Amino acid sequence: MSLPKRGLLIFDLDGTLFRTDICSVRALVSVFRDHGLAAPPTEQWVDCFGMPEEDFVAWLEIHAGEGRGQALMVEIAQRELEMVPHAGRLYPGAMDVLKRLRMRVEQMAVCSNGPELYVRTVVASMGLEGCFDAVRWRRDGDRSKAEMIADLMSQLRARPAIVIGDRAEDIGAARANGGLAIGAAYGYGRTGELEGADLVVSSPGGLPGAVDRLLACEHE
Repeated sequence: MSLPKRGLLIFDLDGTLFRTDICSVRALVSVFRDHGLAAPPTEQWVDCFGMPEEDFVAWLEIHAGEGRGQALMVEIAQRELEMVPHAGRLYPGAMDVLKRLRMRVEQMAVCSNGPELYVRTVVASMGLEGCFDAVRWRRDGDRSKAEMIADLMSQLRARPAIVIGDRAEDIGAARANGGLAIGAAYGYGRTGELEGADLVVSSPGGLPGAVDRLLACEHE
């Protein structure tokens, strides 16, 4: 007899399921080149993955000049959107892992700092629509990922809630809402960002085992 499904998994998108660097770096380099600007080193650009838009605009202005950040962000975002359907990739094994987890937990969701069009494009292009009970992007007025996670948890009632992400913000959002956290060390977080996680995995393939361990601990 199979055990009843339980638990809510909330996945970050960039750096946890989706290989953001493949399209984003190309888009940024291309737009900077079009404007006669020297693109920042790739390792600095990678640090920006998952940033709220206002932080990304501020970062762009450091490298491109004050007052240019918003326009550059719009261009970069548009070019990235054009690339995602044909060049975008999930992390190896991510789709198989999602299918396995979908059969073992009660509810699953995505929570991303990305804007609506970007998140919808990635989800649709990567064939992720059927994997999740809810998809949450950053809306006007959202102040933090913790607030976004709280909104998801008010809609989706399965418990315990486990947030899976590659940045300290994901771990903090889980803690702020009384949830558990799994750190995705294969993503874009810097050394030490995931220290507060309950468990850390080095590849998507490690997620089912980590989820099982946390659910087992909560059930005891």
